[in-house]
Formats: sequence, C-alpha cells, structure tokens
Amino acid sequence: MSTFQGPVICPTACVKQDCVLAAPLKGNLNSISNSLKNRFLGLAKQNYRARNFTESSLKLSSRHMRLGVRCSSSMSSNNGSMAENFSENDEDYVNSSIVEAVEVKRGADGFSIIMRDGRQIKCVHNNPDGGQLPECAPTPAIVLKMEDGSDLLLPMIVLEMPSAMLMAAVRNVKVPRPTVYQILKDMIEKMGYEVNLVRVTRRVHEAYLAQLYLNKIGDETQRVSFDLRPSDAINIAVRCKVPIQVNKHLAFCDGVRIIGDNSKLSSRNSCSGMVKELDRPDGKPCFPTKEFDLVRNMTVAVDEERYVDAAQWRDELNQLRSQRRDQTKQV
Repeated sequence: MSTFQGPVICPTACVKQDCVLAAPLKGNLNSISNSLKNRFLGLAKQNYRARNFTESSLKLSSRHMRLGVRCSSSMSSNNGSMAENFSENDEDYVNSSIVEAVEVKRGADGFSIIMRDGRQIKCVHNNPDGGQLPECAPTPAIVLKMEDGSDLLLPMIVLEMPSAMLMAAVRNVKVPRPTVYQILKDMIEKMGYEVNLVRVTRRVHEAYLAQLYLNKIGDETQRVSFDLRPSDAINIAVRCKVPIQVNKHLAFCDGVRIIGDNSKLSSRNSCSGMVKELDRPDGKPCFPTKEFDLVRNMTVAVDEERYVDAAQWRDELNQLRSQRRDQTKQV
C-alpha cells in the first residue's frame, strides 16, 4: 500500500473538532491515466517561473506517499456562538466576482491581465510593499474583482486545467462527461450537505489558501469547512452558485488596480451566473481566444479519454504558442 503526503496547513483556530483524514492508495491506481493527462496538458514539463504566487503542489514520493486533508467541524453552543464564522456577513471579508481573464504577465512594461477576448489590461499593484508577481511570461490565472467599490483585483496563478474549466463553467460550456468539480458537487449533495460559501482566506509563504464551507441540509447547526486550493474552491463555488469572498487585508496587500478606464472589465458573479459585459470584443481573431478554445478542446478530450484527439489539440496549441513567440521576437 502506498500513500502520498500533502502540504502542511496551519490548523484553524478555535475549532471544536479537528481531524486529519488519510487516503491510502493501493498500488499505482490511475497512475497511467494521470501520466497521460499530464503529458497532453503539458504539466510534466511546465516551467513554473512565477513561484511566489503558485499554488502549493503535492510532494510525491514513490516509496512513501500520504495524503493529508484537514477539515474542521462546528456546532452551535448553548449561547449560539460558533467555532468558526460561517456567516456571509463577516466584516473581514468582501464579496467578489470572477473576471473573465485567462492569463497574467509581468515584464518591463509592467503588469497586465489578458482577458478571454484577447484584450490586455494594464494594472499597477495597490500596495508596493505587499506581495507582487515576479517577472514572468503569460501564465494561466484566476482573477477576482472586489465588489466593495474599491475596484481591486486579486490575480492568482493556477494550473492551466483549472483555469480552462472555470472559463468553461462561467460560459456554460456543455461538457459530455462530468468534471471532477461536478462530481464533488454531486457527492456533497448525496451526503446530505450543501455548499454555503467559499473564501480566499490568506497567503502562507508562496501559496494562497481558500476555505469551502458546508452545512447539513435541514440542520444548519452541523457545519464543516475544508482547506482547499483557491482554483478548486472557486470552481466548486461557480457550479454550486454560492458567494466567493476574499479577505480584505489580503485584497489590499496583494491586489492590483487597473490603470486608466476600468469599464473594459468583464466579470461574472458566481451566485447569479450573470455576465456583466461592460465592453465587447471587436470580433477580430486573437491569440488568447484561439488558445482558450484549444485548451478547452484538449481538456474535454482528455476527460473523455480520447487521447489521440487530445494529442492533436496539444500539437495545435504548441504550434499556436510558437507562432506567438516568433511574432513577439520580431516586434
């Protein structure tokens, strides 16, 4: 029997029950499938140059692997107090919406957010002393917009697959087979729970952390929360149509502001599913749009185990990116 070790997560303070669940794996279950998926998606050779804001990844060991999942549960005491604040009305958090962005980059010309329709939005860091992205090429990201009137954006570098699956979800792209996030949603409902809220809570060293809040259907005194990667938590929130909140201090320290007119920004609220189209693309073909379509097609093919088709989409994606690099060098 082999297990794998997850990242160390600071325990939540003042919880009444705290447990660590170990998920052993027998043999090399799904190793072949995962290996093929990683190859098609380019994850095996991906160079993570923006390390300061990458999400924490599992450290795998061929001899000793163990998965640590930290969860906390809470029930009301006699005076009605809770071990954790599960309420949406927490003054330390602000509601946010999902910006339809696919990549972020930082170079000599500053920080930019690349939108799904190909536009590049120039930004400046809100707090010069806070966390900042290192200089990097266009990198897949999830961007949240604060809905408190501050117009702050919180960019988080993620892997390519969660970013593509999020854009597919907010655009209601139909996938022939359920994704892992849809399966998690169904599992939660089958166990008699419902997703209540998702929060991006803090940054520990180089990784953002998020919490997923659940409560028992019909009995709100039985509640549980899980520490997750923000990309996973946000994908679940969109499918469950629940609010996504961000710690105010985190947004102030790590957030960015748009330089100039911010009316070109398009964002989607995870609860209502409505897109706020404040500007429309000009209809001309652009690299990011083509790239997004290829990534989506490749992701769907891998999920359906159509690896020949996935390889073709991968080759087209690599060719497209090569053309973009050549054009950039010429400029």
